[in-house]
Amino acid sequence: MKKILWVALAAAAMVSCAENEEFEYESTKAEITFGTVVKAGTKAVVTTTDNFTTFTVSAYKTADAMGTDVQLSTGFMDDVEVTKPATEWQYTGTRYWPVSGKLQFFATSPAQTLDVATTAGYPTFDYTVKAVADQEDLVAANVIDQVKSETALSLPFQHLLTQVNFTIKGDAADFIYTVSKLVIKGAKDKATFTFDGTSSVGGWDNLAESAAGVTYEYAGTPVSVTTTTADTGASASFETSGNALFMLMPQDLTGVTLDVTYTAAPTDKPAEYTWNDTKAVTLTGSWGMGKNVRYTLTLTNNAAPIKFTPKVDVWTDENGTSTGL
Repeated sequence: MKKILWVALAAAAMVSCAENEEFEYESTKAEITFGTVVKAGTKAVVTTTDNFTTFTVSAYKTADAMGTDVQLSTGFMDDVEVTKPATEWQYTGTRYWPVSGKLQFFATSPAQTLDVATTAGYPTFDYTVKAVADQEDLVAANVIDQVKSETALSLPFQHLLTQVNFTIKGDAADFIYTVSKLVIKGAKDKATFTFDGTSSVGGWDNLAESAAGVTYEYAGTPVSVTTTTADTGASASFETSGNALFMLMPQDLTGVTLDVTYTAAPTDKPAEYTWNDTKAVTLTGSWGMGKNVRYTLTLTNNAAPIKFTPKVDVWTDENGTSTGL
């Protein structure tokens, strides 16, 4: 299910003289505040309402409604960090709604460098998926064409990456299957995100590999599952609750493969492997933005029972000889 993050923010602190220019008189100022909500939507922690503690927001003032031909300019609210040290969201300084014009809000967590200068229209940013140990959930929100309001502004955050998780099962009863390594190959890790002003926030393009042969590997604590006659559907997952095994770039899976290194052995003789090697799996379909994709791998034991087919050769008659008699 897609998850949208709504974040609440209570504005505070002081405002400089420059920030007061072209705004209303003190008695009629309306302070910009943010309201929040999380909408349904490894090792990488999955962002939720409960653990969401920081984001960065930029706001751009325009004379007209936002569109692909509108040139945004910095200076109104640039890369403002918003945090939640306690029960209320806070940021340094205070921003007020202007008398005229519209405000375009764009926010990310973790903070990204927004580009509004290269072309007219909506902001963009480049992103490269980190190594597995450092992977993170990436969320963003946009709210456009906003005018003076006395109520908090809601920022609906969307998850921009894809969770990729794995579960294992065995194909035969009374076997123990243990996976020691998973390696995803051929997945692109770099792209450009463009906001679009809608509730889906935007999309990715210009997908590429940041380097030749990029791989994503799980080689941590081996994961095992034991099947029995009473429970042939037993399964085990790699990620722990609230985490994702991999956080990867949404993409078409053409050319993407998975190497699975595992052992299989009878439960009564766990050291007598019937399989101890790596198998390659071709992944198909696509990874959608904000989706949690789970692959259930049914492992085969490749066991061939030992059978005996006795054959007794016929006797060969030979004539005996003797000497010395």
